[in-house]
Amino acid sequence: MIDSHALGLAPQHARFTMGYACTCIWAVVLLSSPAFNAPEAPYTVAASMLPGLVACLSSIFLFKRFPSISGRTPFVTLAGILLCAGTFACTHPMLAGATALHVGGLVLSGFFAITLIMAWFDTFARLNPRAIIVLAGCAVSIAAFACWGILSCPREVASLITSTLPLLSVALLPGKPEGDLQQRMSGRTLREVLSAAVPLRTLLGLSITFFIVRSIAALAPEFDQFSAAVSPVSLLIPLCITAFFVGSALLIKRHLDPSILYKVLLAGFSGVVFLLASSVGITSSLVFYAIIVCEIMTWTMLSLWAKKTPVLPHVVFAIGWIAECAGNALGQTVAPLLAAQGGAFFALAIVLIILGVGFAFSEGQLVLDVDLEENDALRSIGATDTKENNSNKTTTADEASEEATNGHIEHFAAQYDISPREQDVLTLWIAGRGMRYIENELFISESTVKSHLRSIYRKCNVHNRDEIISLYQRESQQTQ
Repeated sequence: MIDSHALGLAPQHARFTMGYACTCIWAVVLLSSPAFNAPEAPYTVAASMLPGLVACLSSIFLFKRFPSISGRTPFVTLAGILLCAGTFACTHPMLAGATALHVGGLVLSGFFAITLIMAWFDTFARLNPRAIIVLAGCAVSIAAFACWGILSCPREVASLITSTLPLLSVALLPGKPEGDLQQRMSGRTLREVLSAAVPLRTLLGLSITFFIVRSIAALAPEFDQFSAAVSPVSLLIPLCITAFFVGSALLIKRHLDPSILYKVLLAGFSGVVFLLASSVGITSSLVFYAIIVCEIMTWTMLSLWAKKTPVLPHVVFAIGWIAECAGNALGQTVAPLLAAQGGAFFALAIVLIILGVGFAFSEGQLVLDVDLEENDALRSIGATDTKENNSNKTTTADEASEEATNGHIEHFAAQYDISPREQDVLTLWIAGRGMRYIENELFISESTVKSHLRSIYRKCNVHNRDEIISLYQRESQQTQ
Protein backbone atom coordinates (compact mmCIF):
# COMPACT_ATOMS: atom_id res chain seq x y z
CA MET A 1 0.00 0.00 0.00
CA ILE A 2 1.37 3.42 -0.96
CA ASP A 3 0.77 6.10 1.69
CA SER A 4 0.95 9.87 1.38
CA HIS A 5 4.64 9.84 2.37
CA ALA A 6 5.48 7.46 -0.48
CA LEU A 7 3.53 9.71 -2.83
CA GLY A 8 5.67 12.62 -1.74
CA LEU A 9 2.60 14.52 -0.50
CA ALA A 10 2.35 16.80 2.49
CA PRO A 11 -0.64 18.77 3.85
CA GLN A 12 0.78 22.04 2.53
CA HIS A 13 0.73 20.60 -1.00
CA ALA A 14 -3.05 21.08 -1.05
CA ARG A 15 -2.41 24.72 -1.86
CA PHE A 16 -0.43 23.65 -4.93
CA THR A 17 -3.58 22.06 -6.34
CA MET A 18 -5.62 25.16 -5.53
CA GLY A 19 -3.01 27.52 -6.96
CA TYR A 20 -2.69 25.62 -10.24
CA ALA A 21 -6.47 25.16 -10.45
CA CYS A 22 -6.86 28.95 -10.20
CA THR A 23 -4.85 29.38 -13.40
CA CYS A 24 -6.95 26.71 -15.15
CA ILE A 25 -10.18 28.33 -14.00
CA TRP A 26 -9.00 31.73 -15.19
CA ALA A 27 -8.10 30.45 -18.66
CA VAL A 28 -11.25 28.39 -19.22
CA VAL A 29 -13.66 31.02 -17.91
CA LEU A 30 -12.04 33.87 -19.82
CA LEU A 31 -11.97 32.01 -23.14
CA SER A 32 -15.10 29.84 -22.87
CA SER A 33 -17.64 32.09 -21.21
CA PRO A 34 -20.16 33.61 -23.66
CA ALA A 35 -20.09 36.76 -21.55
CA PHE A 36 -16.34 37.27 -21.98
CA ASN A 37 -15.94 35.67 -25.41
CA ALA A 38 -18.88 37.15 -27.24
CA PRO A 39 -19.48 36.29 -30.91
CA GLU A 40 -19.06 39.96 -31.85
CA ALA A 41 -15.52 39.83 -30.45
CA PRO A 42 -13.89 36.98 -32.37
CA TYR A 43 -10.45 38.34 -31.56
CA THR A 44 -10.65 37.33 -27.88
CA VAL A 45 -8.69 34.10 -28.15
CA ALA A 46 -6.10 35.54 -30.54
CA ALA A 47 -5.60 38.70 -28.47
CA SER A 48 -4.98 36.58 -25.38
CA MET A 49 -2.84 33.82 -26.90
CA LEU A 50 -0.55 35.93 -29.09
CA PRO A 51 0.95 37.83 -26.12
CA GLY A 52 1.36 34.48 -24.38
CA LEU A 53 3.20 33.25 -27.44
CA VAL A 54 5.52 36.25 -27.23
CA ALA A 55 6.17 35.53 -23.55
CA CYS A 56 7.00 31.89 -24.32
CA LEU A 57 9.34 32.78 -27.17
CA SER A 58 11.05 35.35 -24.94
CA SER A 59 11.65 32.75 -22.23
CA ILE A 60 13.16 30.39 -24.81
CA PHE A 61 15.39 32.76 -26.76
CA LEU A 62 16.38 34.75 -23.67
CA PHE A 63 16.67 31.76 -21.35
CA LYS A 64 19.94 33.06 -19.88
CA ARG A 65 18.51 36.49 -19.06
CA PHE A 66 14.89 35.67 -18.28
CA PRO A 67 13.97 36.77 -14.73
CA SER A 68 13.69 34.08 -12.08
CA ILE A 69 10.20 32.64 -11.78
CA SER A 70 10.98 29.95 -9.22
CA GLY A 71 8.50 30.54 -6.42
CA ARG A 72 6.84 33.79 -5.36
CA THR A 73 9.50 36.16 -6.65
CA PRO A 74 8.93 39.92 -7.11
CA PHE A 75 8.68 39.43 -10.87
CA VAL A 76 5.98 36.75 -10.50
CA THR A 77 4.09 38.87 -7.95
CA LEU A 78 4.13 41.83 -10.33
CA ALA A 79 2.92 39.56 -13.12
CA GLY A 80 -0.01 38.45 -10.95
CA ILE A 81 -1.01 42.04 -10.21
CA LEU A 82 -0.88 43.05 -13.88
CA LEU A 83 -2.76 39.89 -14.83
CA CYS A 84 -5.48 40.85 -12.36
CA ALA A 85 -5.72 44.36 -13.81
CA GLY A 86 -5.81 43.10 -17.40
CA THR A 87 -8.50 40.54 -16.62
CA PHE A 88 -10.69 43.14 -14.94
CA ALA A 89 -10.28 45.51 -17.89
CA CYS A 90 -11.37 42.93 -20.46
CA THR A 91 -14.22 41.32 -18.49
CA HIS A 92 -16.04 43.93 -16.39
CA PRO A 93 -19.03 45.49 -18.23
CA MET A 94 -18.05 49.02 -17.21
CA LEU A 95 -14.69 48.76 -19.00
CA ALA A 96 -14.94 45.95 -21.56
CA GLY A 97 -17.48 47.91 -23.58
CA ALA A 98 -14.64 50.06 -24.88
CA THR A 99 -12.82 48.10 -27.55
CA ALA A 100 -9.44 49.60 -26.70
CA LEU A 101 -9.72 48.63 -23.03
CA HIS A 102 -11.03 45.18 -23.94
CA VAL A 103 -8.17 44.42 -26.31
CA GLY A 104 -5.59 46.03 -24.02
CA GLY A 105 -6.80 43.94 -21.10
CA LEU A 106 -6.59 40.76 -23.16
CA VAL A 107 -3.05 41.55 -24.27
CA LEU A 108 -1.90 42.44 -20.77
CA SER A 109 -3.50 39.40 -19.14
CA GLY A 110 -2.37 37.05 -21.91
CA PHE A 111 1.29 38.01 -21.54
CA PHE A 112 1.55 37.88 -17.76
CA ALA A 113 -0.68 34.82 -17.39
CA ILE A 114 2.10 32.76 -18.98
CA THR A 115 4.56 34.06 -16.37
CA LEU A 116 2.33 32.96 -13.49
CA ILE A 117 1.64 29.58 -15.10
CA MET A 118 5.39 29.06 -15.62
CA ALA A 119 5.97 29.74 -11.93
CA TRP A 120 3.50 27.01 -11.01
CA PHE A 121 5.02 24.67 -13.58
CA ASP A 122 8.44 25.17 -12.00
CA THR A 123 6.89 24.33 -8.61
CA PHE A 124 5.24 21.15 -9.88
CA ALA A 125 8.41 20.00 -11.67
CA ARG A 126 10.19 19.91 -8.31
CA LEU A 127 7.64 17.51 -6.77
CA ASN A 128 7.71 13.73 -6.57
CA PRO A 129 6.33 12.28 -9.83
CA ARG A 130 3.45 10.55 -8.04
CA ALA A 131 2.57 13.81 -6.30
CA ILE A 132 2.43 15.57 -9.67
CA ILE A 133 -0.13 13.05 -10.94
CA VAL A 134 -2.29 13.24 -7.80
CA LEU A 135 -2.29 17.03 -7.50
CA ALA A 136 -2.97 17.56 -11.21
CA GLY A 137 -5.82 15.05 -11.06
CA CYS A 138 -7.41 16.83 -8.10
CA ALA A 139 -7.15 20.12 -10.00
CA VAL A 140 -9.51 18.67 -12.65
CA SER A 141 -12.46 18.51 -10.26
CA ILE A 142 -11.64 21.82 -8.57
CA ALA A 143 -11.40 23.62 -11.91
CA ALA A 144 -14.54 21.99 -13.33
CA PHE A 145 -16.72 22.75 -10.31
CA ALA A 146 -15.40 26.30 -9.97
CA CYS A 147 -15.92 27.04 -13.67
CA TRP A 148 -19.52 25.87 -13.51
CA GLY A 149 -20.09 28.07 -10.48
CA ILE A 150 -18.48 31.18 -11.94
CA LEU A 151 -20.25 30.83 -15.27
CA SER A 152 -23.58 30.65 -13.49
CA CYS A 153 -23.02 34.08 -11.90
CA PRO A 154 -23.97 37.45 -13.40
CA ARG A 155 -21.30 38.98 -15.57
CA GLU A 156 -20.28 41.58 -13.00
CA VAL A 157 -19.82 38.97 -10.27
CA ALA A 158 -18.06 36.54 -12.64
CA SER A 159 -15.68 39.32 -13.67
CA LEU A 160 -14.74 40.15 -10.08
CA ILE A 161 -14.17 36.50 -9.18
CA THR A 162 -12.13 35.81 -12.31
CA SER A 163 -10.01 38.93 -11.75
CA THR A 164 -9.10 37.86 -8.20
CA LEU A 165 -7.98 34.38 -9.23
CA PRO A 166 -4.44 35.50 -10.25
CA LEU A 167 -3.89 37.19 -6.89
CA LEU A 168 -5.07 34.08 -5.06
CA SER A 169 -2.79 31.94 -7.20
CA VAL A 170 0.23 34.16 -6.43
CA ALA A 171 -0.57 34.06 -2.70
CA LEU A 172 -0.59 30.26 -2.81
CA LEU A 173 2.81 30.03 -4.52
CA PRO A 174 5.63 28.79 -2.25
CA GLY A 175 8.65 30.95 -1.54
CA LYS A 176 11.75 30.86 -3.67
CA PRO A 177 13.22 27.32 -3.43
CA GLU A 178 16.79 26.53 -2.57
CA GLY A 179 19.20 26.00 -5.42
CA ASP A 180 19.47 27.97 -8.62
CA LEU A 181 18.61 25.84 -11.63
CA GLN A 182 19.67 28.72 -13.88
CA GLN A 183 23.32 27.79 -13.28
CA ARG A 184 23.04 24.54 -15.20
CA MET A 185 22.02 26.49 -18.33
CA SER A 186 25.17 28.61 -18.34
CA GLY A 187 27.36 28.01 -21.34
CA ARG A 188 24.57 26.23 -23.25
CA THR A 189 23.49 27.25 -26.73
CA LEU A 190 19.90 27.64 -27.87
CA ARG A 191 20.31 24.62 -30.13
CA GLU A 192 21.37 22.46 -27.19
CA VAL A 193 18.40 23.66 -25.17
CA LEU A 194 15.90 22.92 -27.91
CA SER A 195 17.33 19.46 -28.66
CA ALA A 196 17.26 18.45 -24.98
CA ALA A 197 13.82 19.90 -24.15
CA VAL A 198 10.83 17.97 -25.54
CA PRO A 199 10.91 15.34 -28.35
CA LEU A 200 9.51 16.57 -31.65
CA ARG A 201 7.16 13.59 -31.82
CA THR A 202 5.60 14.59 -28.52
CA LEU A 203 5.17 18.19 -29.68
CA LEU A 204 3.47 16.92 -32.84
CA GLY A 205 1.17 14.80 -30.72
CA LEU A 206 0.23 17.77 -28.56
CA SER A 207 -0.58 19.86 -31.62
CA ILE A 208 -2.74 17.08 -33.06
CA THR A 209 -4.59 16.62 -29.77
CA PHE A 210 -5.45 20.28 -29.35
CA PHE A 211 -6.28 20.68 -33.04
CA ILE A 212 -8.90 17.96 -32.72
CA VAL A 213 -10.41 19.15 -29.45
CA ARG A 214 -10.54 22.78 -30.63
CA SER A 215 -12.11 21.69 -33.93
CA ILE A 216 -14.75 19.70 -32.06
CA ALA A 217 -15.42 22.74 -29.87
CA ALA A 218 -15.83 24.92 -32.95
CA LEU A 219 -18.22 22.48 -34.61
CA ALA A 220 -20.10 21.36 -31.51
CA PRO A 221 -23.68 22.62 -31.52
CA GLU A 222 -24.33 25.63 -29.29
CA PHE A 223 -20.90 25.58 -27.68
CA ASP A 224 -20.77 29.36 -28.03
CA GLN A 225 -23.96 29.44 -25.96
CA PHE A 226 -22.33 27.59 -23.10
CA SER A 227 -24.87 26.78 -20.39
CA ALA A 228 -23.98 26.84 -16.71
CA ALA A 229 -26.72 24.42 -15.72
CA VAL A 230 -25.23 21.71 -13.54
CA SER A 231 -26.60 18.19 -13.76
CA PRO A 232 -25.65 15.28 -11.48
CA VAL A 233 -24.41 13.29 -14.48
CA SER A 234 -22.09 16.03 -15.71
CA LEU A 235 -20.59 16.44 -12.23
CA LEU A 236 -19.60 12.79 -12.20
CA ILE A 237 -17.24 13.29 -15.16
CA PRO A 238 -14.55 15.39 -13.40
CA LEU A 239 -14.83 13.21 -10.29
CA CYS A 240 -14.17 10.10 -12.36
CA ILE A 241 -11.21 11.79 -14.03
CA THR A 242 -9.76 12.73 -10.65
CA ALA A 243 -10.24 9.16 -9.43
CA PHE A 244 -8.42 7.92 -12.53
CA PHE A 245 -5.41 10.18 -11.86
CA VAL A 246 -5.23 9.30 -8.17
CA GLY A 247 -5.67 5.61 -8.91
CA SER A 248 -2.91 5.75 -11.52
CA ALA A 249 -0.49 7.26 -9.00
CA LEU A 250 -1.33 4.52 -6.50
CA LEU A 251 -1.11 1.62 -8.93
CA ILE A 252 1.91 2.61 -11.02
CA LYS A 253 4.93 0.76 -9.72
CA ARG A 254 8.04 2.20 -11.34
CA HIS A 255 7.44 3.29 -14.90
CA LEU A 256 4.80 5.33 -16.70
CA ASP A 257 4.33 5.89 -20.41
CA PRO A 258 2.07 8.96 -20.86
CA SER A 259 1.73 8.03 -24.52
CA ILE A 260 -0.71 5.32 -23.39
CA LEU A 261 -2.86 7.96 -21.68
CA TYR A 262 -2.84 10.08 -24.81
CA LYS A 263 -3.84 7.08 -26.90
CA VAL A 264 -6.84 6.57 -24.65
CA LEU A 265 -7.64 10.27 -24.96
CA LEU A 266 -7.39 10.23 -28.75
CA ALA A 267 -9.52 7.08 -28.85
CA GLY A 268 -12.13 8.97 -26.86
CA PHE A 269 -11.96 11.80 -29.35
CA SER A 270 -12.60 9.35 -32.15
CA GLY A 271 -15.82 8.41 -30.37
CA VAL A 272 -16.79 12.08 -30.15
CA VAL A 273 -16.06 12.52 -33.86
CA PHE A 274 -18.30 9.53 -34.55
CA LEU A 275 -21.11 11.11 -32.53
CA LEU A 276 -20.77 14.29 -34.55
CA ALA A 277 -20.69 12.36 -37.82
CA SER A 278 -23.78 10.34 -36.91
CA SER A 279 -25.67 13.54 -36.04
CA VAL A 280 -26.29 12.29 -32.53
CA GLY A 281 -24.68 15.47 -31.28
CA ILE A 282 -22.56 16.18 -28.25
CA THR A 283 -23.27 18.44 -25.34
CA SER A 284 -21.26 21.55 -24.66
CA SER A 285 -20.37 20.13 -21.24
CA LEU A 286 -18.60 17.21 -22.92
CA VAL A 287 -16.45 19.59 -24.97
CA PHE A 288 -15.87 21.70 -21.87
CA TYR A 289 -14.51 18.71 -19.95
CA ALA A 290 -12.45 17.60 -22.94
CA ILE A 291 -10.65 20.96 -22.92
CA ILE A 292 -9.94 20.73 -19.19
CA VAL A 293 -8.71 17.13 -19.45
CA CYS A 294 -6.37 17.99 -22.33
CA GLU A 295 -4.91 20.89 -20.36
CA ILE A 296 -4.38 18.80 -17.21
CA MET A 297 -2.89 15.83 -19.08
CA THR A 298 -0.52 18.09 -20.98
CA TRP A 299 0.49 19.77 -17.73
CA THR A 300 1.15 16.40 -16.09
CA MET A 301 3.10 15.01 -19.02
CA LEU A 302 5.30 18.10 -19.39
CA SER A 303 5.89 18.31 -15.62
CA LEU A 304 7.06 14.70 -15.55
CA TRP A 305 9.17 15.23 -18.64
CA ALA A 306 10.79 18.31 -17.05
CA LYS A 307 12.19 15.97 -14.40
CA LYS A 308 13.98 13.98 -17.10
CA THR A 309 15.72 16.80 -18.91
CA PRO A 310 18.42 19.27 -17.81
CA VAL A 311 16.50 22.12 -19.46
CA LEU A 312 14.85 24.61 -17.11
CA PRO A 313 11.24 23.64 -16.35
CA HIS A 314 9.71 26.89 -17.57
CA VAL A 315 11.50 26.47 -20.93
CA VAL A 316 10.04 22.97 -21.26
CA PHE A 317 6.59 24.41 -20.56
CA ALA A 318 7.09 27.23 -23.07
CA ILE A 319 7.98 24.82 -25.86
CA GLY A 320 5.03 22.56 -25.04
CA TRP A 321 2.64 25.50 -24.82
CA ILE A 322 3.71 26.73 -28.27
CA ALA A 323 2.79 23.31 -29.69
CA GLU A 324 -0.57 23.51 -27.89
CA CYS A 325 -1.10 27.03 -29.21
CA ALA A 326 -0.40 25.90 -32.77
CA GLY A 327 -2.96 23.11 -32.49
CA ASN A 328 -5.59 25.42 -31.03
CA ALA A 329 -5.03 28.06 -33.70
CA LEU A 330 -5.26 25.57 -36.54
CA GLY A 331 -8.36 23.96 -35.09
CA GLN A 332 -10.07 27.31 -34.62
CA THR A 333 -9.21 28.30 -38.20
CA VAL A 334 -9.64 25.09 -40.18
CA ALA A 335 -12.79 23.70 -38.54
CA PRO A 336 -15.13 26.50 -39.71
CA LEU A 337 -13.78 26.12 -43.26
CA LEU A 338 -14.65 22.42 -43.22
CA ALA A 339 -17.98 22.87 -41.45
CA ALA A 340 -19.88 22.83 -44.74
CA GLN A 341 -18.06 19.64 -45.73
CA GLY A 342 -18.51 17.54 -42.61
CA GLY A 343 -17.19 14.40 -44.27
CA ALA A 344 -13.86 16.08 -45.04
CA PHE A 345 -13.40 17.15 -41.42
CA PHE A 346 -14.28 13.75 -40.02
CA ALA A 347 -11.86 12.05 -42.42
CA LEU A 348 -9.10 14.51 -41.47
CA ALA A 349 -9.78 14.00 -37.76
CA ILE A 350 -9.57 10.21 -38.05
CA VAL A 351 -6.31 10.42 -40.03
CA LEU A 352 -4.79 12.71 -37.42
CA ILE A 353 -5.92 10.43 -34.59
CA ILE A 354 -4.27 7.47 -36.30
CA LEU A 355 -1.12 9.55 -36.85
CA GLY A 356 -1.07 10.56 -33.20
CA VAL A 357 -1.55 7.02 -31.94
CA GLY A 358 0.86 5.37 -34.34
CA PHE A 359 3.62 7.94 -34.64
CA ALA A 360 3.54 10.87 -32.25
CA PHE A 361 2.67 8.87 -29.13
CA SER A 362 4.35 5.57 -29.99
CA GLU A 363 5.40 3.37 -27.09
CA GLY A 364 8.83 3.78 -25.64
CA GLN A 365 9.33 7.35 -26.81
CA LEU A 366 8.37 8.92 -23.49
CA VAL A 367 8.78 6.30 -20.76
CA LEU A 368 9.03 8.05 -17.39
CA ASP A 369 10.56 6.76 -14.17
CA VAL A 370 7.86 7.50 -11.62
CA ASP A 371 10.22 7.01 -8.69
CA LEU A 372 13.10 8.85 -10.35
CA GLU A 373 14.55 10.34 -7.18
CA GLU A 374 14.43 7.00 -5.39
CA ASN A 375 15.99 5.27 -8.36
CA ASP A 376 18.81 7.81 -8.44
CA ALA A 377 19.47 7.10 -4.78
CA LEU A 378 19.51 3.39 -5.49
CA ARG A 379 21.94 3.94 -8.35
CA SER A 380 24.27 5.79 -6.01
CA ILE A 381 24.03 2.97 -3.48
CA GLY A 382 24.57 0.46 -6.24
CA ALA A 383 27.62 2.34 -7.44
CA THR A 384 29.04 2.26 -3.90
CA ASP A 385 28.34 -1.45 -3.59
CA THR A 386 30.06 -2.02 -6.89
CA LYS A 387 33.22 -0.37 -5.63
CA GLU A 388 33.15 -2.38 -2.42
CA ASN A 389 32.51 -5.69 -4.16
CA ASN A 390 35.37 -5.04 -6.57
CA SER A 391 37.82 -3.82 -3.93
CA ASN A 392 39.98 -6.89 -4.42
CA LYS A 393 40.54 -5.98 -8.06
CA THR A 394 43.50 -4.00 -9.24
CA THR A 395 41.36 -1.14 -10.54
CA THR A 396 38.36 0.48 -8.81
CA ALA A 397 35.70 2.63 -10.46
CA ASP A 398 37.42 5.82 -9.32
CA GLU A 399 40.73 4.57 -10.66
CA ALA A 400 38.99 3.69 -13.91
CA SER A 401 37.85 7.29 -14.21
CA GLU A 402 41.40 8.49 -13.59
CA GLU A 403 42.75 6.09 -16.19
CA ALA A 404 40.18 7.37 -18.65
CA THR A 405 41.80 10.78 -18.50
CA ASN A 406 45.13 9.16 -19.38
CA GLY A 407 43.99 7.94 -22.74
CA HIS A 408 42.68 4.44 -22.01
CA ILE A 409 39.09 5.39 -22.72
CA GLU A 410 39.97 6.57 -26.23
CA HIS A 411 41.57 3.22 -27.04
CA PHE A 412 38.62 1.35 -25.56
CA ALA A 413 36.13 3.44 -27.53
CA ALA A 414 38.02 2.91 -30.80
CA GLN A 415 38.20 -0.83 -30.21
CA TYR A 416 34.44 -1.20 -29.73
CA ASP A 417 33.35 1.47 -32.22
CA ILE A 418 31.92 3.74 -29.51
CA SER A 419 30.97 7.21 -30.74
CA PRO A 420 32.40 10.37 -29.12
CA ARG A 421 29.12 11.15 -27.34
CA GLU A 422 28.80 7.58 -26.13
CA GLN A 423 32.38 7.87 -24.89
CA ASP A 424 31.39 10.89 -22.78
CA VAL A 425 28.57 8.91 -21.20
CA LEU A 426 30.77 5.86 -20.69
CA THR A 427 33.47 7.88 -18.93
CA LEU A 428 31.00 9.06 -16.30
CA TRP A 429 29.15 5.75 -16.10
CA ILE A 430 32.17 3.61 -15.28
CA ALA A 431 33.16 6.22 -12.69
CA GLY A 432 30.00 5.36 -10.78
CA ARG A 433 28.08 8.51 -11.64
CA GLY A 434 24.27 8.42 -11.44
CA MET A 435 21.83 9.03 -14.25
CA ARG A 436 20.88 12.51 -13.05
CA TYR A 437 24.52 13.58 -12.76
CA ILE A 438 25.22 12.51 -16.36
CA GLU A 439 22.12 14.38 -17.60
CA ASN A 440 23.22 17.64 -16.02
CA GLU A 441 26.92 17.22 -16.83
CA LEU A 442 26.38 16.48 -20.53
CA PHE A 443 23.11 18.44 -20.84
CA ILE A 444 21.11 15.61 -22.35
CA SER A 445 17.81 14.02 -21.34
CA GLU A 446 17.52 10.79 -19.38
CA SER A 447 16.15 8.96 -22.40
CA THR A 448 19.24 10.01 -24.36
CA VAL A 449 21.53 8.72 -21.61
CA LYS A 450 19.69 5.40 -21.62
CA SER A 451 19.85 5.22 -25.40
CA HIS A 452 23.63 5.73 -25.33
CA LEU A 453 24.04 3.11 -22.60
CA ARG A 454 21.97 0.56 -24.53
CA SER A 455 24.15 1.18 -27.58
CA ILE A 456 27.34 0.83 -25.52
CA TYR A 457 26.13 -2.39 -23.90
CA ARG A 458 25.20 -3.82 -27.29
CA LYS A 459 28.56 -2.97 -28.85
CA CYS A 460 30.48 -4.35 -25.88
CA ASN A 461 28.19 -7.38 -25.44
CA VAL A 462 27.54 -6.60 -21.74
CA HIS A 463 24.35 -6.16 -19.74
CA ASN A 464 25.03 -3.89 -16.75
CA ARG A 465 27.45 -1.46 -15.15
CA ASP A 466 29.49 -4.14 -13.38
CA GLU A 467 30.17 -5.98 -16.63
CA ILE A 468 31.19 -2.86 -18.55
CA ILE A 469 33.56 -1.84 -15.73
CA SER A 470 35.10 -5.33 -15.64
CA LEU A 471 35.51 -5.32 -19.42
CA TYR A 472 37.10 -1.88 -19.33
CA GLN A 473 39.50 -2.95 -16.59
CA ARG A 474 40.62 -6.03 -18.55
CA GLU A 475 41.14 -4.07 -21.76
CA SER A 476 43.03 -1.33 -19.93
CA GLN A 477 45.40 -3.85 -18.30
CA GLN A 478 46.11 -5.49 -21.63
CA THR A 479 47.12 -2.20 -23.22
CA GLN A 480 49.55 -1.29 -20.44
